[in-house]
Amino acid sequence: MALTDYEKYIRTEELLGLQKAPDTLTCHDEMQFQIVHQAHELYMKLIEHELRNMATMLGAADGPAAANQVARAVTALKRVSMIQRLLLQSIDLLDTMAPTDYMTIRTGLGRGSGQESPGFRTMLKLPQEVVWPAFASFLEREGVTLRELYDHPHDHHAIFQLAEGLTDYDQLLQTWRSRHLMLVYRIIGTGTPSLKGKHSDLLAHGMKTRFFPALWDVRDDLFGDWTNAQAAAGNEPGYHG
Repeated sequence: MALTDYEKYIRTEELLGLQKAPDTLTCHDEMQFQIVHQAHELYMKLIEHELRNMATMLGAADGPAAANQVARAVTALKRVSMIQRLLLQSIDLLDTMAPTDYMTIRTGLGRGSGQESPGFRTMLKLPQEVVWPAFASFLEREGVTLRELYDHPHDHHAIFQLAEGLTDYDQLLQTWRSRHLMLVYRIIGTGTPSLKGKHSDLLAHGMKTRFFPALWDVRDDLFGDWTNAQAAAGNEPGYHG
């Protein structure tokens, strides 16, 4: 039967042939394991596509067209956030695996590790290599410092939305890393060493990572100055958390 236009465009024959044949699976759950991870790579490829586009928009955000380019950059970041949430949600599927099924799958995976994912490595590199330089250059052209932006967010609403969109990316990427390690804990335990080291050590290291550290530091500065001002006025700011 001839392929439909849809099948040709989506390339379904190739796409659906990228998984193991049913009679070669090490166990029933291997199909799910493979598809979830392949989908992750596709979603992460889309994240890279959108982040690079966002950086391009910021690079072009100058002159009369600046407002339009900033709005498009904000839209790109919203889309990235939605994709990251899809990544998070899809991990729930892997919670349904029995630990013994994962051990069976590992015989086919060999020494492979999620740390080797090209999409994941790209998501870790893009913030400092592509995204932040574009945002920092844009702020400089606009003549606004990060502190001024957060002191007066409503005076620079569109730019503030950009900064908060970057914070969303950072927060969701950290959340995704933590969620992935919780999956590992669920499947093989909390103390079992992985090919890359002990999982608790990986979690502690990962949670210290900030992909846009300046966006977190400015919050420390804001709250610190507010606390000092409250103390100078004789007020007790109290504790927050």
